Amino acid sequence: MGPGQLYQDLQNLVHDLGLVNQISTMISSLKGNYQNVNGTVAQDWVSGLQRLIFKKEEEIRAADRCRIQLQLPGKQDKYGRPMFFTAVFNTLSPSIKQAWISKMQMAKLALQEDNIQGWFCAEDDGKQMRKQNHPLLLKQMAVVMSKLQEFKVECAVHNPEPHVNTDSTADLPVMGHGCVWVASCTNHMGQVSIVALQNSNPKVTECFNVESRILCMTYVPLDEPLENVEIKPEVRKASDTPTVCLGMEEGSISVYKSSQRSKKVRLQHFFSPDKSSVTCLVYKSGCLYAGLVSGSLVVYSRADDGSWVESGARLLKLGVLPVKALLVVGENVWASSGGQIFIISTQTHTVERQFEAHQEEGMVVSHMVVAGVGIWISFSTGSTLRLFHTETLDHLQDINIATAVNNILPGQQRVSVSSLLVCHGLLLVGTNLGVTVALSIPRLQGIPKVTGRGMVSFHAHHGPVKFLTMATAVCNVSQATMATLTSNTPSQCQPGAPEVEGSQLDENCSGVGCNSTSSPSHAPVLQDSLSSSCGSLALSQGSLEHGPEDGAIYDLLNEPVHFQKAKQTEKVNVSSLLVVSGGLGHCRINRKTKQSKHEEMVATIMVWQIPLPSLEKR
Repeated sequence: MGPGQLYQDLQNLVHDLGLVNQISTMISSLKGNYQNVNGTVAQDWVSGLQRLIFKKEEEIRAADRCRIQLQLPGKQDKYGRPMFFTAVFNTLSPSIKQAWISKMQMAKLALQEDNIQGWFCAEDDGKQMRKQNHPLLLKQMAVVMSKLQEFKVECAVHNPEPHVNTDSTADLPVMGHGCVWVASCTNHMGQVSIVALQNSNPKVTECFNVESRILCMTYVPLDEPLENVEIKPEVRKASDTPTVCLGMEEGSISVYKSSQRSKKVRLQHFFSPDKSSVTCLVYKSGCLYAGLVSGSLVVYSRADDGSWVESGARLLKLGVLPVKALLVVGENVWASSGGQIFIISTQTHTVERQFEAHQEEGMVVSHMVVAGVGIWISFSTGSTLRLFHTETLDHLQDINIATAVNNILPGQQRVSVSSLLVCHGLLLVGTNLGVTVALSIPRLQGIPKVTGRGMVSFHAHHGPVKFLTMATAVCNVSQATMATLTSNTPSQCQPGAPEVEGSQLDENCSGVGCNSTSSPSHAPVLQDSLSSSCGSLALSQGSLEHGPEDGAIYDLLNEPVHFQKAKQTEKVNVSSLLVVSGGLGHCRINRKTKQSKHEEMVATIMVWQIPLPSLEKR
């Protein structure tokens, strides 16, 4: 049955319900008592029609989730004006429709001018090759809400919390990418810009200042609840709220509530031992690990109220040089000081093993990322990356990126690594010259040796690529549903999410965790749908009224604001993920353009979309 017929059936039911309500009012004014004509029977009629209206609304929403409408160009009219015609077709399931639209949007993005010649790949003969699955530039944008040019991008962290739809009349896409906190700094202060990664138009939604330069950030999720333990609202702790921790140059750590539904109030602020600058932060197993410029590692644990205990923190002296990199690998935390790598147990908080990453004097480890059973390590000087085995610590491979970079830049410039990220079969390397190198590594678990000569992006920053951060897909929720969830136990916001397929992301992906967020409860659905039928009889959120999305393609079938109970266990196909790079300004290496000094020096991010290969249906 088509949506038009379903809508007509709904209108008929609403009409009949109005008449039955009138009949019910007239029956209540009868003087006598009759066996089959009384108030109880009339109320049964009303309840039955309300159930039928609710069922019909569900059928309309189901039809919308499987229907695609395209606006296609046709012949010009007699006045030479362009004409369009509309084509509508149905899919067998909402997931097929979502996958189809995602592929269409990716194809349109790949045909944009910025992506037709976005990457350079040189083989032995020096010819350029086109790669089908190279990252696509989605958008480049300024992130500093200030006209002061002193602000420079420093670091970023992905916040995987779902986007909350505040518009009660708009449908909400079932999948999003959370948001990214981007820190920009002057010589004396810092500014955090929160970039929402929704649909195909990332934008800055919030911004606030801090009193010191921000050197690092990390996302701290909800603590895992104990099994069979019910948490009462009046005994909630600070650990029941996801947070973002900021490491400051002044030697302090600031903790902010990360939810977009609240003001960015600082929950906690404390100093490291000797007020040493905090150079890196990671979270693992209920503990916060902070690397200091003094060469020490501080391990903070939770207090009974969920706050971080600063007085009894564990202090590990690793070396005399700053701890520049921290990385969670399984049940261990890897920390670097100078050219040494220290492996710390998250259970005992002691150094279990250590090794030297480079034998040359002055080679300081700057970045570490994990992929499978390998750790890629870069150094503050030089253009060489080293691969080590996570268990045997064997040195497996060296890769020099200088040749690839100098293929597209004039002259033989000195190249060094400024950022590093492993992302679904790609080792992304940000450089001091502003370009990003993409090296291919195996997607499956194993030794992530680089194969091929890699690609170099024609899109670059004016200066070092300060960070590379991955944003995986998360499930969005509506404002009404989130209000219901937050009134219950915090644990309801995490488990029971729709199963994500289309990409099997490694838990050790550098940059963010790969956990999905939950599908909301079914309770608000029934209540809201019945209220819409019993009250003004207005149609529910999933009506046939809709607007265009992304030009000619209309996403009429986005998951509605309400989630159906039957859809809570449906697999959600993920066709792409996002990578965000940060630096000063934006330029095209293969194109000469004149830019103002302000455009070259403004704090800027580039958002890349990386296609993921589809998995076979199970």
